[in-house]
Amino acid sequence: MRKLFAAAAAAIALLPAACNKSPEGGTPGTANSFQLSLPVIPNAIKQGDTETVKIKVDRGKDFKGAVKLSAKAPDKVSVDFDRSTVKDGESQEVNLSIKPAADAPAGDHKIVITGTPDSGAATSKDLTVKVVAK
Repeated sequence: MRKLFAAAAAAIALLPAACNKSPEGGTPGTANSFQLSLPVIPNAIKQGDTETVKIKVDRGKDFKGAVKLSAKAPDKVSVDFDRSTVKDGESQEVNLSIKPAADAPAGDHKIVITGTPDSGAATSKDLTVKVVAK
């Protein structure tokens, strides 16, 4: 029993840690940067249904600029932000609605979320959603 537990613990330790943050944008490596936080594991979405997830802009203490959000989805999957620009001083969370078409193929689909600041470097992070048959 102990060997089984030790083997299971070792296997779990080898799994990669789930990271839900993008690389830094703005001025990376400084307090004048930002990252995008995405959900770690979005729910499965049935063909024709809509799922909403929260995207957050995590600001460094000196980052005051606006961040324009965009998303690139595969064919037959539509995406829509409730607002596309996140300004300093307002809520940093944005809702992203994801809707696979009724005939979207089942399986995993990658959506690329990009945050572009007024000045400095943009950053992107992939969000994988699972489409399931209705």
